[in-house]
Amino acid sequence: MFKKFLIILMFVGLSSISAIQIDEIQYQPNIIHPGDDVDLWVKITNNNYDNEVENVVVEITPHYPFELKQVNPIKGKAIISHLNPGESDTVYFKLHVDENAPSRDYRIDVKVSYDEVEKENGEKIIHHYELTKVYYLPVYGVASFQLNINDTSIIPGKTETIKLDIKNVGTGDAKYLNLYLIGNDKINILGGSSIFIGCLKAGNQYVIPIKIYATPEIEDGIYSINAKLFWIGEDGSQYNQTIPLNIRVLKKIYKNQPYIYLDDVRNKGNYVEITIGIANRGSSKLRHCVMTLTVNGKNYTRYIGDLDEDDYDTSVFDIYEFGKIPIKVRVTYFDDYHNFYNITKVFNIQVKKSEKQETLNPIYLVIGVIVIIFILYIIRRKRRNQEFEEF
Repeated sequence: MFKKFLIILMFVGLSSISAIQIDEIQYQPNIIHPGDDVDLWVKITNNNYDNEVENVVVEITPHYPFELKQVNPIKGKAIISHLNPGESDTVYFKLHVDENAPSRDYRIDVKVSYDEVEKENGEKIIHHYELTKVYYLPVYGVASFQLNINDTSIIPGKTETIKLDIKNVGTGDAKYLNLYLIGNDKINILGGSSIFIGCLKAGNQYVIPIKIYATPEIEDGIYSINAKLFWIGEDGSQYNQTIPLNIRVLKKIYKNQPYIYLDDVRNKGNYVEITIGIANRGSSKLRHCVMTLTVNGKNYTRYIGDLDEDDYDTSVFDIYEFGKIPIKVRVTYFDDYHNFYNITKVFNIQVKKSEKQETLNPIYLVIGVIVIIFILYIIRRKRRNQEFEEF
């Protein structure tokens, strides 16, 4: 600051002895941001009321982040051919501000060279002068935000805590930064959706834990919630930004979600009929279920297919074993993402072999009935013949 003050004093002194006066730079827009195109005007005045000046060359030399744009025949130079005593003229330049410029005052040098024409005894006496003046233009960076959540899926019907990473990727500081999270009918934000962060400087980041809840009936997929940010910029203006956040919902299959049970055991005389059931006690599908029974080294396999939530199915197996029978049941299945799972359960049953009973073949019963009917017919006919003879 002291150095800048000395420079100003020096050039004020030079201006006081010079015929040329360089006014303060005028520029548009009044508040300069990174990425802007800036129109710049420099007013030059001949404040020597005795002599005129000629060949006034105004040359501008910008420093980072300013870059000259071509608006004059010679880039960065403007020429005023003549200024009478007390006369002034304005030259025009155009600058571009680098998009990544941080907030700061940046230097611009304005150099003016001219010829002062003095007349003595009808003759022109030319004195050449050069004058450089230094200006500082303020550039106000603008905050911009990048939001990320940790790669964690949430499970329906369960409160989850996710970490939200807020990073100021802009060129300016954000003051009085507020964050509002807006859920939807499937995903709720718990514990308050308004968060005050305060000041977040350019390049800094802030991590916030957020409790989130997905309704039990939600399907697997990616769901968006909105994050709205409000802040005051370094230029004193109010800003806001809305950023969608993608939340991944995954219906997890729990270890005890499939339930295997012994549904029925029936002695069929020369074999045993065993019915095994499997139930889905979770909120996600069990896909491509296959059930395998192992009895004394023999495998019996049944394909069940898909089981929706709260669904069940049974399979019937005929086992030609009796006595104490250890039954090992293994079910394999997949989730929606083709991850493989399996579950095993063992049942011990005891079935006595029934005595084999002789059963009368139904055909013999039919033949017997026919024979009896035939005999009764013969007897009845014989009696009728005897009655007829007696008559």
